[in-house]
Amino acid sequence: MTVQQPAREFLKSEPGLEPVIVEGLFRATPARVFRAFTEPEEVRCWFLPKGGNLVAAEIDLKVGGRWCFVIEKTDEKQIHFEGEYLAIEAPNRLEFSWRHVQEFADGTREATDSSKVTVLFEEAGKATEVKLRHEAIKTEDARRGVGGGWNGCFLRLVEFVVE
Repeated sequence: MTVQQPAREFLKSEPGLEPVIVEGLFRATPARVFRAFTEPEEVRCWFLPKGGNLVAAEIDLKVGGRWCFVIEKTDEKQIHFEGEYLAIEAPNRLEFSWRHVQEFADGTREATDSSKVTVLFEEAGKATEVKLRHEAIKTEDARRGVGGGWNGCFLRLVEFVVE
């Protein structure tokens, strides 16, 4: 009989509380982990928490530059996350705004209010400690969803960036 190992838990804040705090140790350099967050072809490999790949990822990596990660695209609608870069200090810090958007075929959009994500990449021996803070999320349900989403993404990222 196989004993199932408990899932790794990266979510450090209480589910539903503000801000959402997610932290993890990754067996790679800060530059490697930073690249996983900032290069479209890399983001597409780990960003969805439950497996699979993003439909598309666009990144204009400069302060004021926009990013967009497409989760689902059909003839009727597109679901994606988008925002702008607020601060970039490669390979140690990344800060960006965040919105969840549904865009319909008729051109209408439904978007959440903008929230803010700050990610710190700190060298820890031969590894990198990543500290992510996602704040200004309006509702408890949304914070629960975001926390679970980031936790799932970190589960995939920890395997993706191993050097």
